[in-house]
Amino acid sequence: MIKNGEKRDFSKEILNFLLINPSGVTITDIAKGINTSRITASKYVAILEAKKKVSTKQIGAYTLYYNVQRGLIPKVITLSFYSGLLKGLKEDIIEKEKFKKYGNIIAEFMKFPYGSTISDAVLPKDSSNNDKFLEYIGDHISILNFIHEQKPKITTKLMGEEALYTIRDIELFEKSEHFDVHYYIASGVLEKIVSRQFPKAFCNVEKIDVEKRLVKISLKLN
Repeated sequence: MIKNGEKRDFSKEILNFLLINPSGVTITDIAKGINTSRITASKYVAILEAKKKVSTKQIGAYTLYYNVQRGLIPKVITLSFYSGLLKGLKEDIIEKEKFKKYGNIIAEFMKFPYGSTISDAVLPKDSSNNDKFLEYIGDHISILNFIHEQKPKITTKLMGEEALYTIRDIELFEKSEHFDVHYYIASGVLEKIVSRQFPKAFCNVEKIDVEKRLVKISLKLN
């Protein structure tokens, strides 16, 4: 929020607006988006073009403007795409356990904390005590959270060589019931990651309650 007497940074506002609109926008869109005049928007866009921070593309009679740093896709676009993908998979695949196969493959392309390397500091020194490792997975279960706008609550219940992770307050279920499929895929990711340290690791989705926004996933090491 701009305080009284505080000078606006139009260049920064324009660059931020372009970042959340990676498909390109017109001068009119920019002026409306940052609540200023077309004249002011045009002035600062020209400065940013000269500094090579903004690029343009001619589409018919329109000139579209882009932030040259637009490498990241806004989460709202990613979630829309992902939701549609999950819906399609859900319609074609009846056995949800098959989704774990996709998770196994995804894990091959990810790096920790989203992927396949786990800190030596948490690896059990002997097979009689794996609690530290299982708790570590619960604290760093990012592969289940990477699509969340807000981190859900996760609790870990230890049961010998097994842990039950309860994930609560999953806001994604409010947007689409198809996100239940995500957790079957994510269980495959988690299983593949842990199997690098424990070859017999088995991960399973024990319960999904869309209405209560809750998921329970078990992880067995041996």
